[in-house]
Amino acid sequence: MGRITRHLALATVCLAVWTFAWADAVPVRILIGTSEAPLSPAPVHDGAGVLAPLAILPLLGASSIDSSSGSLIITAAGGQSGTINTYTVNGSRMIPMDKLIALVGGEQRYDAAKRTLTLIAHLDTVEFDNDTLTVNCSLPVRATAKMWSGRIIVDVPNAKLASEAKEVYIGTPTVAKARLGQLNDTTARVVLDLNKPTGYRLETTGAAPRIVLKLGDNLTPAPAPSAPSARITPAGQEFTVEGVSIQTVDEGSFNVIISTSARGNTISALRVSPPEIQIDLPKSRMGEACAVTGAHTAVKPELANTASGVRLTLRLARPLVYAIEIRDTQIMVYLHPPDKSGGKLAGKLIVIDPGHGGKENGARAGGCSEKNLNMQIAKDLASALAEQGAKVMLTRDSDKLMSLAARAEATIDAEADFLISVHCNSNLVPDSATGIETYYHMEEPSPKLLAYAVHDGVCKFTGMRDRRPRSDRSLYEGGLAVLRRLSDTGIPGVLLECGYVNNSSDRAKLLDAGYRAKLVAGIIAGFKAYVEGAPIE
Repeated sequence: MGRITRHLALATVCLAVWTFAWADAVPVRILIGTSEAPLSPAPVHDGAGVLAPLAILPLLGASSIDSSSGSLIITAAGGQSGTINTYTVNGSRMIPMDKLIALVGGEQRYDAAKRTLTLIAHLDTVEFDNDTLTVNCSLPVRATAKMWSGRIIVDVPNAKLASEAKEVYIGTPTVAKARLGQLNDTTARVVLDLNKPTGYRLETTGAAPRIVLKLGDNLTPAPAPSAPSARITPAGQEFTVEGVSIQTVDEGSFNVIISTSARGNTISALRVSPPEIQIDLPKSRMGEACAVTGAHTAVKPELANTASGVRLTLRLARPLVYAIEIRDTQIMVYLHPPDKSGGKLAGKLIVIDPGHGGKENGARAGGCSEKNLNMQIAKDLASALAEQGAKVMLTRDSDKLMSLAARAEATIDAEADFLISVHCNSNLVPDSATGIETYYHMEEPSPKLLAYAVHDGVCKFTGMRDRRPRSDRSLYEGGLAVLRRLSDTGIPGVLLECGYVNNSSDRAKLLDAGYRAKLVAGIIAGFKAYVEGAPIE
C-alpha cells in the first residue's frame, strides 16, 4: 500500500466500512469504454487499486442496499448479487473497482501513466423471441445496427465476447441463425443471417446493458443517436444559465459544471491557435446571479450573451481534449491533457506512413504519382523530426506494396507515440480543388486534437487553403483502415492530405523543396502544440 494505511476507525469497528488515512492517494479517471464516467468526488488509486464513489453503480447498471454489517449488497444488471466492503475516503464512501467488476462482469485495464481505468463490457448472451433480438451485456454499452449483404449486423463497441456460443440456431421464417464474434479487440458483433428480407429497428438508442433489436416488414431503422463526443443534443426548451463552476481534478485536468434551470443543449467548437473551446448554449440566457466560481491554472473562462443564447469560452493554457455530458439541470464538461502529451517532442517515437507504394500508385497527374510524392514528403519530415530529437520510423522506406493493416500493426508493434500517414489528394475535375485536409478516426478525442493541431500548423506555415480537419467517418462508415486499427491503443494517428496532385498549382508546390520545407515545419509545429503546448507561430 506504499505510505497509505487502511485502518478501522473506532466508530466503525462493527461495520464493514473502512476509513482512509493516506498520503499518496492519486485522483484518477474512469472510462466506460471511451466515455469518461462523470464522478464527483474523483476516483482515487490508493496504491493497491482504484476506489470509486458509489455514483459509479448506476453508471454500470448496478444497484445496492446496505447489509446489516454495513457493507453493500450489490445487484448487477444481469441479476447476480454479492456483498462488497466499502471504504471512506475524505468523508466519501467508495467501492473497490476490482471487486465491483469481478461481481458485475467485464474487464478493467489500468494505465498508470495516464491515471486512467478503462472498463470493457462482456457480451454474455443473445436471445431471440417474437422477432426480437436481445443482446445481454455486463455493463451499459451503445450499439449500432445496419443491413449488409442480406444480413443484419449489430456491433457493440467497448465489449468483449464472453459467450461460449458462436452460433445460435433460430429457425424462424425470417431468421436462420445468429452468429457471434469479435470484430476487433474492443468491438463484439452479432450477425443475423436472414431467410428473407425484413425491416428492423434498434430500440435501444442509449447506453444500456440490454440491447433490443426488433424485426418486422413495417419497421425502418431508427436514426442513429449522436455519439457523446458529438457535443450536440436536440434543441429543447428555453433555459437559464444559473452559474459556472470550475472543479479541479489534478494539475492538468479539471471539470466545468454549468448549472441550468432545465435540460439544455450545446454546440461546441475546438481551436488550437489560440487553444480554446467555445461552448454555445442555444435558447438560453444568463440568470441575474450567474457567475463563474472556482479556478484552475489551465483555464480562463468567459461568459457572454449572444443573439442565440449564452456562450462560454474556455481559454486554455495549452490544447486539451474534452467531453460533454448533458444532465437535467447541469452540463458537465470534462477536460484533460491528450494521450501521449507532456514533456518534449524530443524522444517521442513518431511513425511516418508514406501512403500507397508498389503497384498502388495512388493519384496520378502531370507525370507525377502520389506514391512518390508521399515518400519524398515522408523523408523530408523524418529528417526534420530527427533534427528535433524525435525518434522516427517509416512504415516503408522503398517503393513496395504494403497493406493498410500492416502499416497499423507496425506502428503498434513499435510501441509508437504517434502515427502520421502522408497522402496527396485528387478529384474528378483537374484544377477544381485545392488545399489541405487532415483526418482523424471517428470522434476519438486525442486523434481529433492532434489532427486540429497538425492541420492548423500546416495551413499557417504554407498558406494553403484550409479544407478543415475531418472525421474519417465522412469518407467511410468504419473510418480509414490505417487509423481504425489504432483505436483504443492509446496511439493518436492522423492522415494528412498535403495538396491536390491533379491541381497544377498544388502539384508544382508539392514538387518544390521550399514548399515541402514549409509543410514539414507546419507539421512539426502542430506536434509541438499537441505534445508541449507550444503556440503555433
